[in-house]
Amino acid sequence: MAWIEPKTDWKESDYFNAKDYNRFIGNLAVLKLLADELFQTVEILSMGEDKTYNSLIYAGEINAIESNLEILNLNTYAFPIGEKMIYKDNGKTPLYSEFNRMESAMLQLYTTMQAHKANLPRLAVTLGGQKGIRV
Repeated sequence: MAWIEPKTDWKESDYFNAKDYNRFIGNLAVLKLLADELFQTVEILSMGEDKTYNSLIYAGEINAIESNLEILNLNTYAFPIGEKMIYKDNGKTPLYSEFNRMESAMLQLYTTMQAHKANLPRLAVTLGGQKGIRV
């Protein structure tokens, strides 16, 4: 699973579709792996399978994305990422500003975790006298 560059320039005229949903859940999965590697094991909610263009996206799935973003943020750097929204079936839907907030927060977590990972201290010695094995 690879990081996909988030869309952080949502406009009012943009539509949220299966490709966007899959990017959200894929990027959250990448963030979870990084958080597990750099901090501690973080438990997040299931977000289900990838969507197709024939799939429906439910309020509970958007709520899981919001919750997982909050969990990952609070268990890593606790950046101010705005207020978590809760959606209900047949209720209001996320606005473009919410998608900008969520994807910007994911990007901030990702770039910070990548910088953190790149700057972890490393031993500059070979252990055990074996060539080619570095820690």
